[in-house]
Amino acid sequence: MFKISKSIEDIVEKNPVLTFVFHHKLINLTKTAEFIKPLIEARAKKEVKSSAILMCLSRYQKRYEKIKVSRENYKIENINVRSDLSTITFTLEDKVLNQINDLYNKLHVEGAYIVISRGTREITLILNSEFLEMVENHVGAVPKYKKSGIAAIGINFEEKYAEIPGLLYAVMQQIRLQNINIVEVISTYTELIIYVEKDQAKLSFDTIFQSFS
Repeated sequence: MFKISKSIEDIVEKNPVLTFVFHHKLINLTKTAEFIKPLIEARAKKEVKSSAILMCLSRYQKRYEKIKVSRENYKIENINVRSDLSTITFTLEDKVLNQINDLYNKLHVEGAYIVISRGTREITLILNSEFLEMVENHVGAVPKYKKSGIAAIGINFEEKYAEIPGLLYAVMQQIRLQNINIVEVISTYTELIIYVEKDQAKLSFDTIFQSFS
């Protein structure tokens, strides 16, 4: 038998955003009822009144206040900062890709910091600002976007967290709560690198360090 209350419980407890705002009482129940109405109706396979959802949400909020929220006690192994970086993006074309691959080898010999992020339509390079002009001269295309004054916050964590949902979200959540603009994000198996504007690097570092070290 379909129950709105059970659907609300399933939706909230599987959504880190809703879990967070319910726990800290930051939620507008009327707006939330409208937000999750399509999700409830998809489960019910019929139309559900917003007033009924709101009533159940109100009851759930009162019960939830008494529940101690369990949270994975994430710990990072290392955190570091690299500054004086720039980012530049090109439309992804075979010619551009070949030029960037050739350039990568040259920059590697120079000992440069360089990260390449390739999407389906664009390719982005993040590298030491001193090599930005070299990139523009070598790649025979007009960049779609470029920005200097970037810093990288590198975070290393234990392998076990790769199988535990939530670590990346937890880190990003703390950064967003500080209203820090994230320029780019790149991750590997046990490493997360967040690129921010250099004047927000210290706040980013301190926020992550205090939250997860």
